[in-house]
Amino acid sequence: MNFITQYNDFCLNYLKSIKKIAHSLSLTQSQVLCIKSIPFDGISQISLSKKLALDLSTMSRNLVKLEEAKIINKVKSNYDSRSSIITLTQKGKKAYKEIINIMQNEINDILLKINVDDIDYLTEVLNKINWEIELNNHYE
Repeated sequence: MNFITQYNDFCLNYLKSIKKIAHSLSLTQSQVLCIKSIPFDGISQISLSKKLALDLSTMSRNLVKLEEAKIINKVKSNYDSRSSIITLTQKGKKAYKEIINIMQNEINDILLKINVDDIDYLTEVLNKINWEIELNNHYE
């Protein structure tokens, strides 16, 4: 298999994993990705939208549902009244930790079957790929 096929399969498997986690927490896949992408000190709605490559209307719908579920707080920015800052509530932080724990356990199970040198190399390659993707997307 070539790189593009492997990359595509990896991304699809990642999304399947997120969907499984979402189901176990009674959330949607998109909600899990939102929760997982909100730093504990908060993020602007626009930055979160860009980070997840979602248009603002889609992001707004996801955030409304997360706010109704008391997973996030959405407050106007002190610096720009047109901007909202998204933070995790205590319930949201708990959900975040559950998501990370489930992901960490799944990855640990996989990594136990892979040579340590291969893991280090893969980590280095993924870091380079992510860096290049971020650089390329930064200019769009």
